[in-house]
This record gives sequence, structure tokens and C-alpha cells, in this order.
Amino acid sequence: ELRDWKSVRSAIDNDDILMIRSLSSRKRIGLEICKRMQRLSDEELQTLAVCGDSAQETAVCWIAICRTYEFVRDFLDNVVSARWSDGLGDLPQGAYEGFFSEASLTHPELDSLSEGTRQRLRNQFFQMLREVGFIDADGALLPYLVPFALEPAISPEERCFFPTATFTE
Repeated sequence: ELRDWKSVRSAIDNDDILMIRSLSSRKRIGLEICKRMQRLSDEELQTLAVCGDSAQETAVCWIAICRTYEFVRDFLDNVVSARWSDGLGDLPQGAYEGFFSEASLTHPELDSLSEGTRQRLRNQFFQMLREVGFIDADGALLPYLVPFALEPAISPEERCFFPTATFTE
């Protein structure tokens, strides 16, 4: 409705449109939402606003996450996609730990994270992978069914966001 991200942030912070009691939580969550949603096209935002199809909404939110975070994209491309292509049917937490260690070589800021923060990030990341539908509760990789209406809108460069999906050509 507002078409201006500063106005959206203000509405989140001041008008409590997310209905989050704590101002600090509103600010933190609002920043994160706006950061991700700014990565979406008007058409993708419209899908979230009016679609009503939870699978399609989840896929659009996942696209926003992948466009926002290089770490997520790289993990999907280098770990999940590779394991899926190699016929390995699971995603062990050790795969994340190995990737994190390698990523810290080119991103030294990762080394400054406390062990508790690293563990929380890993747990949240695996939770997201389960919620999107790439893995089950035991870490088994699952084939992902891209919502039919969304498949044509996913560019070839962004197909890596859905590493266990099969796209028609």
C-alpha cells in the first residue's frame, strides 16, 4: 500500500502493524522484513499480498531470502544442490559446519560469532529448510515441487534457490 520502504519501517515501528509488543523486537523484525521484501519485484509483492496459496507465498519469501543472503545462496548451490545431484539423500548438520568453516576463510567476520550465535543460526537455517520443504525433520533431502504458477517467473540464474526441484525446459 505505501510503496515506500521508509514509510513501511515507520508503520512497523510506530504503528505496531506487526502487533509485536516490544519496540526493539518490532525494529529488529521490521528491518529484516523490509530488507527481504525490498528484493522482490512489484509482481512478487503482489503475489504475497493477494495470492492465498501458501506454497506459492513460501516460495516467494524464499526467493527474497536467497536474494538477500549470499551465505544462503552459496550453501544451497555448493552443498544442497551438490548432495542432491550426487544422489546423497540427506543433509547432515556436519555439512553446514564444514561449509561455515570454509565460508569463514573468505568472510572473517564469521569467526567473530560466538558459539551460541553459530548454533542458533544453524538451527534457524535448518528450520527454514524444513519449512520450505527441502528437508524433513530427520534431515533427508526432499524433492521440491515449485508452484506451477511461479515456475515461469523464476529466472534460470535463480533456479539454484530451489536445489531439489526439477524445472521443465
